[in-house]
Amino acid sequence: MPRYKKSAGRVNIVKMIKDAGKWRFAPIVERDGSIVRDTVIVNGQEENHPEGRYYLEWYEGGKRRRKGGPVFEDLVAAAQAKFIELEARRVGLLPAADPERLSIDDAISGYLEFVRKQRSHRTYLTYRPTLTELFRKSYTKTYFDEVTRADILEFISFAYESDLAARTVYSKLVTVLQFFKHYGKTELINSRDWPEYVGTIRPVYTREEILALLNAATFEEQILLKFFLTSGFRKDEVRYATWHDVDFHHSLVRVTAKPFWKFKPKNYEERSVPLPTVMMEQLQAWKNKTNAAAWDPIFPNTKGKPDSTHIEVLKRVAFRAKLNCGQCETKHGNTCATGPHCGRFFLHKFRHTFATQHLRDGIDIRTLQHWLGHSDMESTIVYLKGIQAKDAVEKVNAGLLASYVDY
Repeated sequence: MPRYKKSAGRVNIVKMIKDAGKWRFAPIVERDGSIVRDTVIVNGQEENHPEGRYYLEWYEGGKRRRKGGPVFEDLVAAAQAKFIELEARRVGLLPAADPERLSIDDAISGYLEFVRKQRSHRTYLTYRPTLTELFRKSYTKTYFDEVTRADILEFISFAYESDLAARTVYSKLVTVLQFFKHYGKTELINSRDWPEYVGTIRPVYTREEILALLNAATFEEQILLKFFLTSGFRKDEVRYATWHDVDFHHSLVRVTAKPFWKFKPKNYEERSVPLPTVMMEQLQAWKNKTNAAAWDPIFPNTKGKPDSTHIEVLKRVAFRAKLNCGQCETKHGNTCATGPHCGRFFLHKFRHTFATQHLRDGIDIRTLQHWLGHSDMESTIVYLKGIQAKDAVEKVNAGLLASYVDY
């Protein structure tokens, strides 16, 4: 593997690319002493790969080590700095690396490998940039066990300086603390250190919107939208739901693992949710119409496999129902004034509606927590903000304050 000889000596610059559907490291291409952007060597041939990111690679203590590199323009300087550090260790100006201690880079790599194998692919894609880019740029120490409260506070400051909103910083901090907890490091910050943000009320569909959607939908589309609404399932839970999960006798639908599709319930917890009897009757009619087997998806694609396009169904129905706001524009330039692209309509909004309406109807919050599959009560409590008692308006109108307004 070629190394960047002019500036980095024993430090190579490589790039992680996707080749034949799998991620792998490939050596960079140099011309006239400069790195050719997005060009690597694959099977002896030069190829262009804009995906992926660059890494510094070196050997220390007989072990190959890699560290996620900075932006392309800073790669050479970073490789040179790493080379200087290694030389300083070699001649004794810096203490030699301790092979028995877990370096921060190895810790991150190990944790991400755990997440990749044990969590959803979406979780992995969320955690990876948080740890390898955002956190790694703020953490300047060599070893994992050197972390202190000051390092976490520095990460929070760095996240804010990266123009991230408070709610996003909060989420990133959760990821970083979960990473350290994985290796036994807990209680790194105080309760006062957490980013403060305004907790917004979860958006829900109004009765008028729901009725308009159902009136504009075909029978098949109606069943899908009604299932999202009455189950409170996440989009992937609906995508991978099979008829085996439906208990017609007890009017229940379950979220269960599907190893053959590599689907795992969030938080590793299977659960059951009761459905209205009328929903069960319509599901039975849908099952009879499709002549489905037990392990068939309830809402399959045209090939009988789990369907990933349910969001597109919702947006098409919203457009037909003339519910689009007319202001949205996608990153590709499509507008919701002319097509099914309105951002006000998304699948998770059915889940918000499910939770909010059940609380309004008197379902206790502990039961709702189980139905939603929340691992902690705090995630369920947020729905209380959108609750208004059925008789709240009547009480307000009958109160003393209203009489002053009507004076």
